[in-house]
Amino acid sequence: MKLKLTAALVLFLSFFLVACLDKVPIKELSKAKEAIELASSVKADKYSPEEFKAANDLLLKAHSSFIVDEKLDESVKNSELAYAKAMEAYNRSAVLYSADSLKKADEAITAAEAVYAEKLSPDLFAQSKELYTSANEKFENKDYIASTALSDESFKKAVKAKEESLDNKYQLQVKIDEVHAVLSKVEQYDYEEYAGEKYNIAKSRTEEAEKSYNSDALKSGFEAIETAKINAEESYKLTMDGVTSRKLSEAEDVVSEAENSNGASVAEEDLAAAKEALNNAKNLKNSGNYDESITYSNEAIRLGNNVIEEGKKSAVVAASVKNQNKDKDGDKAVSDSEKGKTAAKTKSEFVEEDENYYYYKVKTWEKYQECLSRIAEQYYKNAKAWKRIHNANKGIIKNPDLIRPGWIIKIPKTK
Repeated sequence: MKLKLTAALVLFLSFFLVACLDKVPIKELSKAKEAIELASSVKADKYSPEEFKAANDLLLKAHSSFIVDEKLDESVKNSELAYAKAMEAYNRSAVLYSADSLKKADEAITAAEAVYAEKLSPDLFAQSKELYTSANEKFENKDYIASTALSDESFKKAVKAKEESLDNKYQLQVKIDEVHAVLSKVEQYDYEEYAGEKYNIAKSRTEEAEKSYNSDALKSGFEAIETAKINAEESYKLTMDGVTSRKLSEAEDVVSEAENSNGASVAEEDLAAAKEALNNAKNLKNSGNYDESITYSNEAIRLGNNVIEEGKKSAVVAASVKNQNKDKDGDKAVSDSEKGKTAAKTKSEFVEEDENYYYYKVKTWEKYQECLSRIAEQYYKNAKAWKRIHNANKGIIKNPDLIRPGWIIKIPKTK
C-alpha cells in the first residue's frame, strides 16, 4: 500500500512540475495524506482496518483521477473522501490505541508490584505510577495522542522497576535467613509447651516466603516473612521466658535447700557464690538475656548441690568419729586425752581424724594461698607428696590444681 502511495506521489510531483498551480488539487491531496499519516500513528490498520484501507485507496484514486484521467473535480472529490475516511479511522483507532497503551502500562505496573518494586525499586516505580496517572487524565480529556505517549513512558519505567527489583531480591533471602536463625534458637528448647502456635505460624509463613522467592513473587514473599518474623520473635520470647522461669525456680529450690543444709557452715563461699549466681540469673532474665540467665541458673544449681554434698560428707565424718569415741561395749567413753587427740585443730587446720586419715578443711586461696603442695608441706614436710593427698581424694578432687574453700579432704597418715 505504501509503495503504491509513494509511486502515485512521484507521478503527482512529476506532473506538478509542468502543470499550472490553479489546476492541481494539492491542498486536498496533502490534507488527505496528512489525515492518513495521523490515522497510521494510532495503528488504524489494526483498530480500524476497513476505513484505513478505504482512505488509502481513495487517495490513490484521487491521484489517478488527476494524473491519468485528468479529471480535476473527481480528484478533489476522492481526496476529500480519503480525508474523511482517514479521520474516521483515526477517531475510532485513537481511543482504542490509547486504551490499550494504558492497559499495557497498567499490566507492567502490576508486574512490578508483584516483585515489590515499591520497596526494591522505589524511584522508578513512583515515576511509572505518576506517568500512568497523567496518561489517564489525558485520556479522560480525549487527548489520546498525549495519553498514549505518557502510557508508553509509564510502561518503560515499570519494566525497568521490575528488573531492578529482581536484581535486589536477595534482600528477601536475608530476611528469611534471619527468621531461620531465630527459629533455630527456639528449637533448642521445649517450644511446644510455651509457644507452639506462634512457632508453627512462623514456620509456615517462612516456607511461603521461600516459595515466593523462588517464583519471584517478591511482594507476597516480603509480606509472608514479615508475619513470620513477628511470630518467630514472639515464640522465642515466650519459650525463653518459660524456660528461664523454670530453670530459676529449680535454682531457687536448690539454693534454699543448700542454705538449710549442714553444708551451709562448711562451704560458706560456695553458698555465697550460689546466691550471687541466682541473683544474676534473675537480673539477666528481666533484661531479656535469656541464654546468660540459664547459664547462671545452672551455676547456682551446681554450687548449691556442692554445698549440700559437702554437708553430707561432714555429717558422715562426724558420725564416724562419734562411733570411734565409744568403746567396744558402748559403756565407756574414750579418755579425755584421746578426745583431745581426735578433736585437735578442728577449727583451724582439720576437722577430725581417725586411724588412717586426718580430715582437713580447705581454706581460701586469697588469704592462705591454699593448694595441695602447701598442705603436703604442712603434714609431710615435703611439697612433692601432694600426689598422696590427691590419690586419697580423687572422688572430689578432679583437678589437682583446683581445690575449693570449705572442702573436707583426707590426709593419709604416715605409717
